[in-house]
Amino acid sequence: MAGGRNRRKLKLKLSALYTFALCSKGSSEDYSRIGTTGFSRVVYVNEPARHEEEHFRYQLNEVSTTKYNLATFLPKSLFEQFRRVANFYFLVSGILALTPLAPYTAVSALLPLCIVIVATMGKEGIEDWRRKQQDHELNNRIVMVHRGNGNFKDTKWKDIKVGDVIKVEKDNFFPADLILLSSNYPDGICYVETMNLDGETNLKIKQALEATLHLKEDNSFVNFGQTIKCEDPNANLYSFIGTMEWKGQQYNLSPQQLLLRDSKLRNTDYIYGAVIFTGHDTKVMQNATDPPSKRSKIEKKMDKIIYLLMSSLLMIALLGSVLFGIWTKEDLMNGKMKRWYLRPDDSSVYYDPKRATLASFFHLLTALMLYSYFIPISLYISIEMVKILQALFINQDIEMYHEESDKPTHARTSNLNEELGQVDTILSDKTGTLTCNMMEFIKCSIAGTAYGQGVTEVEKAMAVRKGGLLGDEIESIYSKDKKNDESPHIKGFNFKDPHIMDGNWIHEPNRDMIRDFFRLLAICHTCIPEEDEETHKVSYEAESPDEAAFVIASRELGFEFYRRTQSSIFVRERDPITNVVKHRKYELLNVLEFSSSRKRMSVIVKEPEGRILLLSKGADRKFEEETKRHINEYSDSGLRTLVLAYRVLDENEYVKFSEKFNTAKTSVSADRDEKVEEAAESIEQDLLLLGATAVEDKLQKGVPECIDKLAQAGIKIWVLTGDKMETAINIGFACSLLRQGMTQIIVTLEALDIIALEKNGDKQSIAKASKQRVMDQIEDGIKQIPSPSQSSTESFALIIDGKSLTYALEDDVKFKLLDLALKCASVICCRSSPKQKALVTRLVKHSNKVTLAIGDGANDVGMLQEADIGVGISGVEGMQAVMASDFAIAQFRFLERLLLVHGHWCYRRISVMICYFFYKNVTFGVTIFLYEAFASFSGKPAYDDWFLSLYNVLFTSLPVIALGVFDQDVSARLCLQYPGLYQEGVQNILFSWRRILGWMLNGVINAILIFFFCTTAFGLQAFRENGQVAGLDALGVLMYTCVVWVVNCQMALSVNYFTIIQHIFIWGSIAVWYLFLLAYGAVDSRFSKTAYMVFIEQLAPALSYWLVTLFAVTATLTPHFSYAAIQIRFFPMFHNKIQWKRYLGKAEDPEVARQLSSRHRTSSQQRMVGISARRDGKAMHITKETELEVQG
Repeated sequence: MAGGRNRRKLKLKLSALYTFALCSKGSSEDYSRIGTTGFSRVVYVNEPARHEEEHFRYQLNEVSTTKYNLATFLPKSLFEQFRRVANFYFLVSGILALTPLAPYTAVSALLPLCIVIVATMGKEGIEDWRRKQQDHELNNRIVMVHRGNGNFKDTKWKDIKVGDVIKVEKDNFFPADLILLSSNYPDGICYVETMNLDGETNLKIKQALEATLHLKEDNSFVNFGQTIKCEDPNANLYSFIGTMEWKGQQYNLSPQQLLLRDSKLRNTDYIYGAVIFTGHDTKVMQNATDPPSKRSKIEKKMDKIIYLLMSSLLMIALLGSVLFGIWTKEDLMNGKMKRWYLRPDDSSVYYDPKRATLASFFHLLTALMLYSYFIPISLYISIEMVKILQALFINQDIEMYHEESDKPTHARTSNLNEELGQVDTILSDKTGTLTCNMMEFIKCSIAGTAYGQGVTEVEKAMAVRKGGLLGDEIESIYSKDKKNDESPHIKGFNFKDPHIMDGNWIHEPNRDMIRDFFRLLAICHTCIPEEDEETHKVSYEAESPDEAAFVIASRELGFEFYRRTQSSIFVRERDPITNVVKHRKYELLNVLEFSSSRKRMSVIVKEPEGRILLLSKGADRKFEEETKRHINEYSDSGLRTLVLAYRVLDENEYVKFSEKFNTAKTSVSADRDEKVEEAAESIEQDLLLLGATAVEDKLQKGVPECIDKLAQAGIKIWVLTGDKMETAINIGFACSLLRQGMTQIIVTLEALDIIALEKNGDKQSIAKASKQRVMDQIEDGIKQIPSPSQSSTESFALIIDGKSLTYALEDDVKFKLLDLALKCASVICCRSSPKQKALVTRLVKHSNKVTLAIGDGANDVGMLQEADIGVGISGVEGMQAVMASDFAIAQFRFLERLLLVHGHWCYRRISVMICYFFYKNVTFGVTIFLYEAFASFSGKPAYDDWFLSLYNVLFTSLPVIALGVFDQDVSARLCLQYPGLYQEGVQNILFSWRRILGWMLNGVINAILIFFFCTTAFGLQAFRENGQVAGLDALGVLMYTCVVWVVNCQMALSVNYFTIIQHIFIWGSIAVWYLFLLAYGAVDSRFSKTAYMVFIEQLAPALSYWLVTLFAVTATLTPHFSYAAIQIRFFPMFHNKIQWKRYLGKAEDPEVARQLSSRHRTSSQQRMVGISARRDGKAMHITKETELEVQG
């Protein structure tokens, strides 16, 4: 279908429409600064080679976003790896292994480190190579560049130079920062989409200078040459100062002529432009900053554990060295040798009793190398692998795929997976995040009569709030209406009223005003129509969703705007009586664009009958009482309203206005804009009211249900919005953040005394009084909330506006605000600026809880980057928020599954994985320490060099990775059914110091038991048929076998959800140990040394080896197994309870889930917001009323 559609778009001379918005601004900019510091750039247009001749060193247009290049990859990547303290420690140990002090060979020490470092560097290299490929694709895009004699040739972006004249065609990106010279439109305008720059999807309009409008053809540039002098490269997207010198004349340049790199040409066939900034000098690259480095709290805590282990390692090494020094000194006393086998009378410095202090120091270095196995060398790389695989599963989750927009969930970073399971506070934008940012025309008021029977989400919530119908009853009624209405849904139009639709408006008593109302909607706008030549269906491109909704509404009600020329608007009107379509042509005289001071936009048109009309729509018009009541009702329902009005102008009046207006807009004085505003204001007087429109920015699907689940999970939800307080409060009720009976603590500066002071007082006194008022309101709010010791079911909501936030975020007030906010169930910040959103987020982080910010627009970027986790909504406001986020989802409702399922799983997996990593290394390291103590701290390891090296890399690494990727304590369905389970992550139960030290203690106990059983069994008695006793080689293999069995079986006991992969990895790791023992033992004894044939000849034939292994493994695992059984039986955690109910087959029973969750929830975790809380509150209210009636 897409390929078969041919769209027709008419060329318009839109300077007639954008009568003062497009014209170059008055000379408010200081062009006298051109040529001074910061404004010294000189560009010779169409003469790029001249810059080199005059020694201007301008950037190439090739850009690079990579972290490394061929020359810097090795040194920079190595530096990144050895910034990690564990890697640096292993490097030092490896270097010391090259000395005679080493208890093992250098190769066995350095090879595992090299494997880990190379693997990590390889991952970094692959990621950077992908960035390089993206850069390569970008730098090799093609654009047409003037190469002399009017010839434009295809040229790669990277070959563009400052001064080049380029031709950009429709729907292509601008390759550099350009000065617009001309376009296919007669007046040199073009439409630009800046979504990649500021996240806004509405089109911006740029216009070339009048002096260059005639450059319409390629051959116009044969002898073309200009000199542009302008500001130096900077990051400001919205300002530009420059001058163009051409044919002896100087012309001022403004942002209106600047086309920025990475913005796109839309609705314009082509433009010609002169390149002024290239590559990293362009404004978009000047704005490019590295995203803030975020590390999860678990990762930060992991560093502390490593420091703890290193401190423990140093302490036991010092202890052993001191004891070794004492015993060495006592080896030769009065000519008698105590440890004769060390030959103290004829030994090297390492065992010389006469130099015991030096021997002790050398032993310390040896011990530090030997005990390095306390630190898991493969920990970092294993966690990175696991997180990447976890992110892959998040990306592939079909339950978080949005089919309508074809957008899956995307984990843009894998560093914060486990942080998703610890979120305490969510800070959310409203428009486009909780709501759809897709406006629908739903109601209107015409001549004092309200039309439109649709029910908004806010109205449903209000009905419940006012004690009317319950939410499910309203939903039932609404569902019936939808079933009865079989008409297909039209995007932007959700109006239902039989009095108006299907031409029935002709029977209304105020039919003339209804006709004029919808005519105004069809005419008063700046939309561009697109008509499909096959189906003749008209669609619209509008500057805002509101405008599109108005034009669509007029079309659906019989007034179809279908064509626009530079001076006319064409509307098809269907006569309701004859059903004949009439084509009406309106001569477009002026468009008075919307301005913040006038708060309206207007058009002046001439009807076919000859009347001149001023049609206006705005927000501040005086209107009749009935219409005012309707507008207030619409606002209370969460709808956006605009007032429509008109006036008939006589010919003389319009001529006078036109002269005044043209004089104002051609003025070059500094107050030009004020003159234009004054002229527009003068004609927009004495308007006749037609009515008001109401459009709905609907809540996204599933938002109330999602918020309810998150609230049940104990997550606090704050809304930070730019909307006014009334709208934000109504949306709060609609999505159940606010509910009936909840006490609202409102902090605002809309008090009469403050308003009066603002009118009469100076700035200092206003600021002082405002700050004091805010502090008083915050302190009063804190006093209202009972202390935790007082049992209270009352819930509170804090609502604060942007003006109050300005003072509340000051250093001496902000922590009082935080104290109040944390005691409230809901927080809504209204009229918040982007900076205030970021500052509020930063303030919440002071609570040392994990924060998550979610938004969809460019104004949310600061908030997303400031929060511990930033989630971008890939909606209709561009990709700026997504590009700044850590995770991207298509709809707010997917946050429920992202946190409660994937967040919980990732937190649990990573927590158990890290604890297990330290456990297995403590188990292994303590056996090394115990044997060294057993051997009087001689520095001799119990195990072969390669046994030491491959422990973390080969025999214990894969099972822990499988646990980190696949393990589940409960299924996804039960995670959602029992949202209280999420609190295990918020309270950090699974990665507390108590739990970490418990795992380490388990490792110490396991190591002691293994060492005791093995040395006792193989100590003095024979273990083979021929009476041989065990040597160090046999004892070392036995101990190592027990360690491999114990740590892998411990993994099997820790797994909640077995897959075939986990079985293969756990039992396969044990099997690989035996296979390695066979293979390594068969290698020549010069390489295998003490391991030569030790398994085949000594251990495998000995029954005692197998019996001791079985007994030692069973006995070692029994303490942990007993502890776990007792804990689950008598002190179960919440997930243990759910697992038990699942075992009994009752876990999915809603009543069982409710009872179990209710018993688990503490008084401090009572539901305060959400649909469930609203129903609980309603039930409690009814119960109290019943009790009062009984008592009465």
